[in-house]
Amino acid sequence: MKISVTQYARTLHETVKDKSQKEIPKIISGFIKILAKNNQVKNSAKIINKFNVIYNKENGIVEAEVVTKHKLESSQVHKVESYIKERYLAKEVVLKNIVDERIKGGIIIKVGDELMDASVAKQLKNLKNKLLD
Repeated sequence: MKISVTQYARTLHETVKDKSQKEIPKIISGFIKILAKNNQVKNSAKIINKFNVIYNKENGIVEAEVVTKHKLESSQVHKVESYIKERYLAKEVVLKNIVDERIKGGIIIKVGDELMDASVAKQLKNLKNKLLD
């Protein structure tokens, strides 16, 4: 029976869930040996990514990518974090601010598969479409 990436990630998560920081390295070492035995080391990056998704979901953590023309100031970061916390009922938000000078202004927020495009270009496109209808 083949074990999926998700199954490996869930198993790892359940194994380390209530363990101390001192116990975790030994568990990880054993887990890596199991991956090697099952010829699954090649999937370790996928397993880690899936583990992070499971961990974040269980702990109310939302990771968001925010694209802006300029680096966000701390007050803006706080507003975006508050918005995401409220929208996703998150306890914690981890923001990654990507500066892209190609956008004219505004903000694009990516959370998982969801994209919220409030860029100036998108707003202009929407306005144009409304005017042409």
